[in-house]
Amino acid sequence: MGDIGDPKHSVIKQIFETMSYGDDFENLTEATEWLKTKENRIFLHIDKKDETPNGEPLSIKNINNKESLCEIYVPEAATIDAVLKKLGGAKNAWAEVAPLKRAEIIHKFGGEICKKQDLFTQLEVAVRGILSKDTRKSLPLLTDWLQYYSSFSVKCNSKNSSWKPEGLAVAILSDVNSLATFGYILGPCLAAGYNVVLQTGPQLSLVASLLIEIAIQAGIPDDTIRLIPGDVDFNIFLIHPQVSVISIFDDLYKEKYLIANHFNKKLINFYSSGIPMIIFENCDLDSACHAVVNAVWGFTGMLPWSVRNIFVQENVFETFIQKLKHKVGEIRVGQSDQKNLDISSSLDNKTLQKLVKIIERAKDEGVEVYQPNNNAIPTLFIGGNVFHNNVIVEDAIKVPIVTLTAFRTINEAAALSNNTKQGLAASVWTESTSLANEIIEKLKVGTVWINSHGLFAPDIPFSPFKSSGNAFFGGTEGFYEYVDTKNLKTETPSQVRNATSMEKAINEAKKAQNAWFKLDHFERTKILQTVAHEIQNKVWGLPDNWINNWVTLIHDCLSNHSLNIVTKKQSFNVVTMREPCGLIAIEISDDKETHNKKMIIAALIEGNSVIILNGAKDTSDFYTFVAKLLPKGVLTLVEHSQEATKIAALHKELNVYFGERNKVFGSLPLKTSSKFKVVQTDDWNCVRNKVTLVKSVWFNKGTSV
Repeated sequence: MGDIGDPKHSVIKQIFETMSYGDDFENLTEATEWLKTKENRIFLHIDKKDETPNGEPLSIKNINNKESLCEIYVPEAATIDAVLKKLGGAKNAWAEVAPLKRAEIIHKFGGEICKKQDLFTQLEVAVRGILSKDTRKSLPLLTDWLQYYSSFSVKCNSKNSSWKPEGLAVAILSDVNSLATFGYILGPCLAAGYNVVLQTGPQLSLVASLLIEIAIQAGIPDDTIRLIPGDVDFNIFLIHPQVSVISIFDDLYKEKYLIANHFNKKLINFYSSGIPMIIFENCDLDSACHAVVNAVWGFTGMLPWSVRNIFVQENVFETFIQKLKHKVGEIRVGQSDQKNLDISSSLDNKTLQKLVKIIERAKDEGVEVYQPNNNAIPTLFIGGNVFHNNVIVEDAIKVPIVTLTAFRTINEAAALSNNTKQGLAASVWTESTSLANEIIEKLKVGTVWINSHGLFAPDIPFSPFKSSGNAFFGGTEGFYEYVDTKNLKTETPSQVRNATSMEKAINEAKKAQNAWFKLDHFERTKILQTVAHEIQNKVWGLPDNWINNWVTLIHDCLSNHSLNIVTKKQSFNVVTMREPCGLIAIEISDDKETHNKKMIIAALIEGNSVIILNGAKDTSDFYTFVAKLLPKGVLTLVEHSQEATKIAALHKELNVYFGERNKVFGSLPLKTSSKFKVVQTDDWNCVRNKVTLVKSVWFNKGTSV
């Protein structure tokens, strides 16, 4: 290098002295200008977008500096009713678009979203306090969901060219949903030709409005997607005749949902207040610590799969805690409009106040609380006392908290993880393949990530377990949740006959189901082959074709069984496995020709226990004979009655009820009535989807060469 007096040296010195890394804060100009085009207001219009806003104005403020960004107008019930009538009563222009053209437009819609990445990130930074890096992670997934399902426009038409959606699809999205969640509803619904109504939380309404604007620019007709901003009375959608399917991305245990589904809407639910992470002693502790930061506090901790509980094997508990404390002490925390941060501390006042109260209570109860910077975020709650003292009540809050608890054995880890009504996913960290396989089987969740967290793909279906959901999301299965809809009958069930037999049947079936599922699939196959042989060689007072159809379908089902599917996703192998729903009740009518034989056979071969509520007396001997050929409790016959249905509906051990008569279920709260399902298909794959859950397991393939 030259001397100090060298002109070249002076130039280099000047460059270094004036070097800039850019602004320290996010530029929100594009978001501000976009809101100006909306006249800083978002509202539900009936006919024209320039009509006078109606409803209650609600100010949306910048979460970081509390300055007003815009106003949303929470519409009145009469306005919502008028819009639903208009959309449901008019000719569906979107459904009339040719399938190939519809696929092209949806694909373009997905692509245009990525082009607006900066605008989305600015809105999320300002309104929900989400770091720009987090939004940039979720947008490609939203695009992927839309573009994946675009081809289903053609698929649906080729399978049933006459199919058209009846009524509207409504999606309820609270403010704690990611942008990717829009893909779960818009992807399959647009492909199927629905008009879609998005009812979003106040904060989420801004990005929802932007999505609709992009959709129209891509070629989707104006009234195909409509936005209802803010929290409104849910009952409006439940009773409206133009609404046929409602997707609720929210907690059904909230008071607003404690109403009955009297009008038999198809309900799809997806919600989780958080998931567990399990750290085994043989894992890479440093990698696990690194993953915790995004798993707990990424997206301000609002994601359904944000980690809430970390269970660490006791041999490495103290070591892991020290490593995590060191890692947490290093992370860069600040308001979301600051650049180069690891996590955002931007929370609305209500959430922040809840978090502070929990921290104060934990300290008062003697729980070890670690806060590296004395701020509410990040905070670690360490030790079992956090559970023993009920410092944190499950689902009572939606704040970024994490507890760390030691466990000794794999069974204890599984028990701690399963001790919740949630069943969305779990993140497991271990270097042992055999241990991973064992814990996968024990966890009652829909997705398991091995040495990773938060991975999804639109072509990989998942079905949340327990109270985290009641449907498939992703894959072909997710599409047919919206196409496979039907208006349910409300005919009155027969009168009470023997309620005690239903209670007894459920108890026996529950005991039998676990042992039945633990049998190897081939063992269950051999038992059902024996059933086919025995019923074929017995003389029945029933039509020969009815009996022969049973025999044929049993063999057909066994030969159509699908094995676990392995899909390659970049550096991961994803194994998609089927698990039984558990305990299933199937209602059959007095017309034996309508008995859903495929449903009964598929439920049994997949490892479920089945209770048949029989309305056809002349088939009782047949079903009783079949039940005796199976292990006790695997198949049980109960005479159908209204009281039996009521017991089934309210019994916590019954997982799914299939039937046509919905008077009992229609009088129950949504969280209870969601176990009721209708079957209108004869396709083996669709029937199998109804009686199973999907567990997706993501394995890192490694990077060695």
